Amino acid sequence: MAKNNIIKNILKRALYPHHLYKVIKLQRNRKRGNRHEDDAQLKLYGKILKGDFLHYGYFDNANIEAEDISLNMIYQAQKRYAEKLVELISDKSTPALDVGCGMGGLLKLLNENHINAIGLTPDNTQIKHITNTYPNQVLHCRFEDIKADDYIHHFGTVITSESLQYLQLDKALPIIDKIMKPGGTWVACDYFRLGKAHEKSGHDWESFNKLLTEHGFKMTKEEDITPHILPTIAYIYMWATQIGMPVKEFLIEKVKVKNPGLYYMIEKSLPEIDGKLDKNINIINPTLFAKEKKYVLMRMERI
Repeated sequence: MAKNNIIKNILKRALYPHHLYKVIKLQRNRKRGNRHEDDAQLKLYGKILKGDFLHYGYFDNANIEAEDISLNMIYQAQKRYAEKLVELISDKSTPALDVGCGMGGLLKLLNENHINAIGLTPDNTQIKHITNTYPNQVLHCRFEDIKADDYIHHFGTVITSESLQYLQLDKALPIIDKIMKPGGTWVACDYFRLGKAHEKSGHDWESFNKLLTEHGFKMTKEEDITPHILPTIAYIYMWATQIGMPVKEFLIEKVKVKNPGLYYMIEKSLPEIDGKLDKNINIINPTLFAKEKKYVLMRMERI
């Protein structure tokens, strides 16, 4: 009876005009909404990783095998990544801005180093968590929408830690110039595309360097840390391919045997689902990542 009710409810919502309209409306509203405003993925990462960091981390031992990595090692690598950012801050007496501050892990480390740090994020989940956890002021907006006139030459350091890839550079670079004090530094750590990369996230490396020059910035520190972030990617890839995919196949077979009616409804969609899964898994393929992208730790100053 329960199985029949499940199928009946699915068909009802799939076929009745009123419910079909509701489905379309919800989907369209989702597309229009700002995915950064309340990101379920970020909420999940925050619960899994105890250090309030959302980046790839930095493994001093770049040759560690994925099978030998534990969640605690991921946390320690994320903390090490944040430490490397702080090491590039020369002016610790002037406020720092953490652009895209995530769950506040870097803010915590800046506090421990007695640096007056302000965070910035458009995400509701992050704002709520930081407000309840840390004493720092947090600006609730996209960086491109910051009220720059309120912070003219205010920050000795601007930090973009795995948030640079999301910024519109033509808008963001003039803002950084405006809010950073003379002699200040911009510390960034992120990945970039090399040539015609298969996956389009991240800025193109050559174009980024060209824009830096055009906007009057010079790079005073450049360290390719790709080998040191690859262990995290390899770890995620291992879980996806060796555990995630087999579990998916098991669940589908379970549905096929236990609920053939439901399986019949989703059967034709399975190849499309598999295609999307393969595409997402390729994004975290460490070999492909190393071939098409580079992860760079940088410090920039005004010319």
